[in-house]
Amino acid sequence: MEYLIIIILIILFGIFLYWAYLPDYKRNPKEFWRTIIGMPIGMLLGGIGFGDFNEKIKKWAIGEKKETKTEK
Repeated sequence: MEYLIIIILIILFGIFLYWAYLPDYKRNPKEFWRTIIGMPIGMLLGGIGFGDFNEKIKKWAIGEKKETKTEK
């Protein structure tokens, strides 16, 4: 009986993710996967006190790049 409830919850969670993130995935699939992977890792690292790593992962997830200034 417990397994049935867990399976139903997993299915509902999957449906929610599909419904909630489908427009974002259609907009930019590469950024979508970065967000899905980076968000939980960044939250975990930020929660245990690694704020610098959290910022690096956040920049990676949203695709910020360092701007290099070239002198002419």
